Amino acid sequence: MEEKAITEKVQLSTGKTLTALSSGFLLGAAAGLIGVGGGEFRIPILLYVIGLPVITAIAVNLLVGLLTVVVSFLRRFQLGLLNGHSLNLAIVMSLTSIAGAYFGALLAGKIPEKPLKRGLAIFLIIVGLKIGLEPFIETPAMLHFTLGFVEETALAALVGLAIGIISGALGVAGGEFRIPALIYLFGLDIAAAGTTSLLVSIPTVASGFLKHHNMGHMNRTATIIAIIMGIGSVVGAFAGASYAGIVEESALKILLGVILILATVRMVTEP
Repeated sequence: MEEKAITEKVQLSTGKTLTALSSGFLLGAAAGLIGVGGGEFRIPILLYVIGLPVITAIAVNLLVGLLTVVVSFLRRFQLGLLNGHSLNLAIVMSLTSIAGAYFGALLAGKIPEKPLKRGLAIFLIIVGLKIGLEPFIETPAMLHFTLGFVEETALAALVGLAIGIISGALGVAGGEFRIPALIYLFGLDIAAAGTTSLLVSIPTVASGFLKHHNMGHMNRTATIIAIIMGIGSVVGAFAGASYAGIVEESALKILLGVILILATVRMVTEP
């Protein structure tokens, strides 16, 4: 009840409304173009610009993220950026990601968070630099191997489980980890990897939002903010996804590399 009372005191000024709308559009466009949810970049805006309490900001972020990934995926699917191979990977990873997110949520607070974040930050920086620099210099090859159907399915299940645990423990959607895995472990191009990651994100983000909604973390003010930011995100996601199969892969890799490094900064500086 106290959380709701605090949220009701948040005044939606014209500036905050325009900020929610414009930031939603920009982050939605990046999400649609690359295939990430953008939640790690919405949270600071919801907390420090709009002034929502933490738990309410998380709920609003999940709702906006859900709208973003659904629209991004549907537009990409309409454009034919999902094939049978990607769909199989998405189904397997979705199932194990949901299970992993559940166990990760149970582990939250029971495992040392700082060492985990440091390790993940190092991973994101290395992968971000490799992807971002590939259009300019020849970087060392990562893993290149051929798997049969059974081996690939088992690997997809394992990767989905691991990323799900990370997502549940840290409260992130996991796209920043999932897309590099799809590119370097399963040989997908960046457009297909983003589309596959979006499909996996839908049930993951939806389950998180429903949990927060059932716990009463959304009220009238939070809903209005989510609608405003969601409108911007949906329009941006549709526009960004429309160019996902058109923009040069080198440009997408540079943008993804930048997003991975910025996500690292956001993760390690999070209070």
